[in-house]
Amino acid sequence: MKNTYLVHITLPEVFTQKFIALIPKHRTLINELMDKNIIRSYSLDMERHNVWAFIDAKTEKEVMDILSSFPIIKDVKATIHELAFYDSAPVGLPELIMN
Repeated sequence: MKNTYLVHITLPEVFTQKFIALIPKHRTLINELMDKNIIRSYSLDMERHNVWAFIDAKTEKEVMDILSSFPIIKDVKATIHELAFYDSAPVGLPELIMN
């Protein structure tokens, strides 16, 4: 059974050219993990200091393994919180109206 973990990632105060160069590769990986339903959601605050990701995994170690694959991981600080539950509004297509 998988659990849901909230991962809080603190981004560096200053984005170096090296860090900026990693972002496209990082976003590609995030999109792949979202397509596989490993990452449920991924959010960045307006100041670009914090990222929150909800990750489905069996164990905290599995979450750490996922995080270790992030291209930006060496330049950020991540904290992992196991959640008791994770609820979200259903996402789907709008209701069709046949007139």
